[in-house]
Amino acid sequence: MNTPLGRQLKKYRIFYLMFIPVAIYFIVFTYYPFLRGLIMSFQENRLLGNRPFSGLANYRFVVKDSNFLAAVANSLIIGLWDMVLYFLFSLGFALILNELVQRTIKQSIQTIAYIPYLFSWAVIGGVWVLIFDLQGLVNQFLSLFGTEPIFFLADPAYARPLIIAMGVWRSMGYFALLFTVAIMNIEGQLYEAARIDGASRLMQIRKIILPSLIPTMKTIIVLLSIGVLTHFDEIYVMVNPANRRLISTLLLYVYETGILNFQTGTASAGATLVMAGTLLITGLMRKFIGYDKE
Repeated sequence: MNTPLGRQLKKYRIFYLMFIPVAIYFIVFTYYPFLRGLIMSFQENRLLGNRPFSGLANYRFVVKDSNFLAAVANSLIIGLWDMVLYFLFSLGFALILNELVQRTIKQSIQTIAYIPYLFSWAVIGGVWVLIFDLQGLVNQFLSLFGTEPIFFLADPAYARPLIIAMGVWRSMGYFALLFTVAIMNIEGQLYEAARIDGASRLMQIRKIILPSLIPTMKTIIVLLSIGVLTHFDEIYVMVNPANRRLISTLLLYVYETGILNFQTGTASAGATLVMAGTLLITGLMRKFIGYDKE
């Protein structure tokens, strides 16, 4: 133990010991299930007994399945719209909050906007039903102008917009909070220097705040890119026969194929493709925004 490595292990042994439970958790609940799913994706669909290897048969079936291809399109459309709108709305909301002088009002608005993020998707879905149902708040408001009730939840034209809007409403406060924390960490001397130079508030936002937020912007973009293909909870809560064709996503396809139809090999192949697609999108986004550059 007199080697440099041995001395380092001895010096920091408490930290290595603390890391052991974390490593065990990820091995048991992340890496082992991933490995099992990867193996199952090359096996036949059998719940009991031996599962003979079938090569790439499951993958060939999945990429030719019209339901899978529709799920890819839906996932990309919903995921990319979510990514753009989450980013823009949360950034704009954070900038507006930063301009509020009254601290109590500012904190109250921030708390109200953050609360939906604490709710489960089941609760959010229930709220959305109360708002957009035939007897919901929106239709009650429209009735004041003599407008016929609109069945938003069953009209395909509103399927994707409602899902996207629901996600924005739930998550905007969370991402705005990340931007707000970054704004609070900007040095006050920069504002003082800008005021001395006669810079307006709008100029301060453009020249000080936005450039200072670039590292946070990159982090949030990467986090959002990870979720482009992984929408499930909100889809599962809101899907119905009328809107299924337009909002059924990849993870819902995997769930229905594997859990409901017991096609474990096919579902594992679909899940593996989702993971590969997520890695690809995240990698391309990191490259595009220069995430690893200073």
